[in-house]
Amino acid sequence: MTSEQAPFVCRCLIRAASSIVPRRARPEWRAKWEANLRNWRILLDRGELTAGDYAELLRFSWGSFREAFWLRISPEHLRHVLRSPGLLVAVFTAIGAALAVLSGGFAGTRALFGPPPVADPDSLVRIRYTGSMNQPTGVPPRLVPLWRQKSKLLADLAGYVREPYWHARVTPNFFPLLGARPALGRTFQPGDGDVAVLSDQTWRTVYGADPRVLGKSVALDGRDFMIIGVLPAEFWAITRAIQVWTPLSLEPGPGPDAPLLIGAIGRLKRGASKDALRPELLGIARAAGRYLPRAPEVGTFPGVPERPLFTYATVALFALLVGMVMLFRGHLLSLRHGWRYGAFLALKTLMAVAIPLLAWVETAAGLRAWLQESAFRDLLTGPVLTLAFIVGFALAMLWSFADQRRRCPVCLCLMAMPVTMGSWASVFDPVTTELLCDAGHGSLCLQETESGSDRWTGMDKSWSDLFDRKE
Repeated sequence: MTSEQAPFVCRCLIRAASSIVPRRARPEWRAKWEANLRNWRILLDRGELTAGDYAELLRFSWGSFREAFWLRISPEHLRHVLRSPGLLVAVFTAIGAALAVLSGGFAGTRALFGPPPVADPDSLVRIRYTGSMNQPTGVPPRLVPLWRQKSKLLADLAGYVREPYWHARVTPNFFPLLGARPALGRTFQPGDGDVAVLSDQTWRTVYGADPRVLGKSVALDGRDFMIIGVLPAEFWAITRAIQVWTPLSLEPGPGPDAPLLIGAIGRLKRGASKDALRPELLGIARAAGRYLPRAPEVGTFPGVPERPLFTYATVALFALLVGMVMLFRGHLLSLRHGWRYGAFLALKTLMAVAIPLLAWVETAAGLRAWLQESAFRDLLTGPVLTLAFIVGFALAMLWSFADQRRRCPVCLCLMAMPVTMGSWASVFDPVTTELLCDAGHGSLCLQETESGSDRWTGMDKSWSDLFDRKE
């Protein structure tokens, strides 16, 4: 090792260690260590160093990393980190990452913007006859093929029978009518017999999301059905509780296992109305010799998933507008400090309100899937979670502006050393709180009453000697 190599290597080590040192203390720290190197260099030039001294010089230089590390975790630096704007960004990022893990990558939020599980649900109608309480509702099975063939107002019509618990039988055109495509395999075709289609939940919980599930058997009512398809995760119909679907044959005539009345779901053609459909269906049945005492009821079909994107967006926008008006009207903020101050406020507020919004969407999606047909599902996923979101949203807005109010407009760190002055009983000397930027950028006077606005007083460089840390 020559006399020129050792100082160069040591200087590189010290420069690398300086990247660990807090930025404000870095110039002074490097000056101290480079001064020590110069002293070693003087001894080197005089020829007073031995081979062992070269090794000692390298160990000395490596020691700079230990000192830099302890400076990084010193109480003074930790206090600075706790007041810095970067801490908030890191905390919100960590919370967002935790929500992403718990929600499967924001599955509920992604579902709002993905392809709808049911095509154009507004055009779906439910056709049925209703009687007195506890009597079955529906339509005679023979009318479904007749109405499907003869109606000029319906684009399609399908029948279904809900069996006990988690099983339903549907006509082969049921899933095409809804616009639902299988995630795996296929749905029913005319002529299918003992075959079954699984919901996504059953596929994942019972079969472990095995893609080789097609061709396996599932037992229903003492019969084995071969699995031919799996439905998308967001899809459900008739009720969320249904996990297995089997075919229902109505053509050329209903089978012997068809009940007296079955459910019927239709899709209106463009321009058709529910009121016009009722007399048309009655006329078709009577023309075919089917006696019906009155026209069937035609109403909206409720048994399909909805996409509450509009609801979420409306509530969030309303909460945002109300929060902004209240906060600005209260004079809690002044944007006179430049674009950097305002940009940080906007980013922080956006991240703060995104947490309750994402939690609202993901919790609602999880509860809808978990509670299935519970009587409390609609209450919890509707008013309760909406109210919780509004409260969380309001608290996030209030916190964001209150936090910004106590930040230095230069370095965006929280101000320190609060001093309360004045009196609540005095009109001429109202209560104020004086805050000081510990980097020496200035002081802030916060008005604790409605008598005036906050006042920022910047400090010039002549004050910098009073502060231990420098920019």
